[in-house]
Amino acid sequence: MGQDFEQIESSQRQHHEVLAQQERMYALAQESDYKLFAMLQPKIYKDGNQWCVLYGEDIQGGIAGFGDTPHKAILDWNSQWHKQ
Repeated sequence: MGQDFEQIESSQRQHHEVLAQQERMYALAQESDYKLFAMLQPKIYKDGNQWCVLYGEDIQGGIAGFGDTPHKAILDWNSQWHKQ
């Protein structure tokens, strides 16, 4: 019985470590995206009923992201940036 408890405890500890590592990786990715946004300083403005984040002269030639809020537009812009 004691050995079963130790295996369960070890498994739970490993699972917790994996989750903690995933959280650290997500936080680093977010930090990187925010730094990119701050460095490039794309334009952010209301476009119709959505917000637009634009890096470049226009939507056709630049990189644009859209969203119902400025934050969602920034997240979409980050996604579009990484596709380029």
